[in-house]
Amino acid sequence: MSNEVIDDIGALLMWSFCAAFYGMFFAVPLRKYFVLQQDLPFPSPRATAESIKALHETLTGEKDAMKKTKVMASGFIISFVVVLLSYWLYFLDKVHALFWIGSALGNMSLMNADRVWRWQLEPNFAFFGAGLMTPPHTLASFLLGALVAYGIAGPLMVESGYLVAAYGFGKPGNGSAQAWFIWPGISLMLFTSLTELAIHWRSFKNTMVDGFKLLMFRVKEIRCRLNPKPCVDCTGENQVKKQEKDTTFGHNLDPVPPEKQIPTLWWASGLMVSIVLTCCVMGFWFHIPVYQSLLAIIMAFPLSIIGVQCAGETDINPVSTLAKVVQLAFCRMPAPTLQDLQRSDLLSACVTSSAANQSVDMVQDLKAGHIVGASPRSQFLAQLVGSFFAVGASVSLFVLYAKAYPCIIHPMEQCEFGMSAALGWENITKILTTNAFIPAGSLIFTLVCAIFSIATVTIRHKYIPEKYKWIIPNFNAVGIAFITPQPAIPLAMCLSLLLSLVWKRFNQGNYERYRTVLAAGWIAGVGIAGVCKAGLQIGGVADHVVTWNCPYDAKGISLC
Repeated sequence: MSNEVIDDIGALLMWSFCAAFYGMFFAVPLRKYFVLQQDLPFPSPRATAESIKALHETLTGEKDAMKKTKVMASGFIISFVVVLLSYWLYFLDKVHALFWIGSALGNMSLMNADRVWRWQLEPNFAFFGAGLMTPPHTLASFLLGALVAYGIAGPLMVESGYLVAAYGFGKPGNGSAQAWFIWPGISLMLFTSLTELAIHWRSFKNTMVDGFKLLMFRVKEIRCRLNPKPCVDCTGENQVKKQEKDTTFGHNLDPVPPEKQIPTLWWASGLMVSIVLTCCVMGFWFHIPVYQSLLAIIMAFPLSIIGVQCAGETDINPVSTLAKVVQLAFCRMPAPTLQDLQRSDLLSACVTSSAANQSVDMVQDLKAGHIVGASPRSQFLAQLVGSFFAVGASVSLFVLYAKAYPCIIHPMEQCEFGMSAALGWENITKILTTNAFIPAGSLIFTLVCAIFSIATVTIRHKYIPEKYKWIIPNFNAVGIAFITPQPAIPLAMCLSLLLSLVWKRFNQGNYERYRTVLAAGWIAGVGIAGVCKAGLQIGGVADHVVTWNCPYDAKGISLC
């Protein structure tokens, strides 16, 4: 294990403790809006819920439950075996169809579409599983965004010399297509989500107002109990009215009875404690001023809303990329040195990203619990207890992967991973704290995307009949494609969609019955196989023994 990881164990543990809780607490008031009032698909949580239901069928459905279990187990085994074998067999990791077609035809554009722009097919069963659960309209929009940014506009701008590269940050001139499209993508997601929220503002406002009113009632109730003098609010008719209000308040649309709800006092007090802990950790370990930590936490709330909306629609959580907007707010904060400024800018954005990510995960868990009829209070307590143990597990896994793949903490080393997320954080921090250059064309297109998303979402909700709404793309999905420079993801998801449509066409009954459990098995197999591959890497087992299907660069050198 490297000395860097050993020296940072304390900071990693304390950071993880902060990240494990505050997002969980302020996810609770989002439940009513996103879980109860919006009919979002939530592909992975729905797959999880359906798996749980399949494994706990009553005796009357025992035979069907056994079939579902066998389907899920078969999906798990297939996914696990394929992903594990891809450690040695390169053709199971990536399929370079366009490259070899272009090579046979002598077409350099097709070869570069695969080799440079990453239009490859990855037999990743996690993507296949998500594709089974995601609505066709959303997947089509996702693929449309990838085609626009990295299939048409990006290659044309690079070919013309306006951009210098396909991917990467910190490039000269107008930069890369990835850096150019990140701001329009953020604009699409931000204004699409906020417009959706504005249209449904009344229901969301009632949820938040109800929560804060209930919190104030609880505080007053505690004050009355502690006050030795008679309190008019704790006696007589007023108390009866308050009790009636307490048992009905905020639950009129919730099928879960009040005694199984998460009390407002729990999440509100937990949120306050976690905020204080975060400020202390950020100040003591990383020398970040308290006001910056507080501002970062406040900014996590709108990012949570956007993240939940996107994850609910596409199964992709874009919060880490959206947090680049937060870096804009901190890139000119006072700091003694450039290094201090870069540290505070990066870590403040990480606070926002971590809090919002935890909120998205918690809302997804609550969605899965809602589908199976679980008690939100029990889920909350289980998450609270489990988070303590998850901190140790997550840090241990980081150490495991850092040992297996040293490039995780040394990005300049050769690595099988693209490290796009880590390098993105690093390079955006450097750009914003030094020259902060964003091409004029990107800024103009960002503004156009903002106006266009507001207008189209408004028109779609107010003026387009329901049967024609499919014509308007899902701009959240388009924005995600702009900021996720991996066309292989929508390709794999859309391939899964096509296969599922064929399945539905020939056997709709089995499709409806087994689709979600099959997706759950596929997704689980990928996760377990990934841990096994890390163990093989640590053990020094040679990877990519069979490199058939591997492309080569312009000099004829293999890229594997």
